[in-house]
Amino acid sequence: MNIQTDDIIKKIIFLPRAFNSLMNKSVFELLKESGYFELHTSISENTIRKHLEKHPECVNEWMSYSEDKRSSSGYYLQNNEKKYIVGYLDDKTKKQIKKEFSNGIKACAVFIKKEVESIRLLE
Repeated sequence: MNIQTDDIIKKIIFLPRAFNSLMNKSVFELLKESGYFELHTSISENTIRKHLEKHPECVNEWMSYSEDKRSSSGYYLQNNEKKYIVGYLDDKTKKQIKKEFSNGIKACAVFIKKEVESIRLLE
């Protein structure tokens, strides 16, 4: 992995923090500015997880981000009785897909990749 990809991943894992502190840019704008759109195929759940291991406090920031989302469909991240859940809720079909994880960092990495991809596809 190169330095540019590492920098993009760092920006991604700190995205909720940047969004909450700047408050004048959308998550879409911040993600686009990070360079993710150009290199999204080079960034996997595994590469995100490796960076999250260095910054485990980001898991709670992404949990808060997920709880604060104001949409009736999309990906979410929850912590439920020592299990982490990454899910997707489709408001149109009322279909819900969930996957459980025992490791919060792994669950968060999966959520981040799914979330940033869903945002990127809005472009």
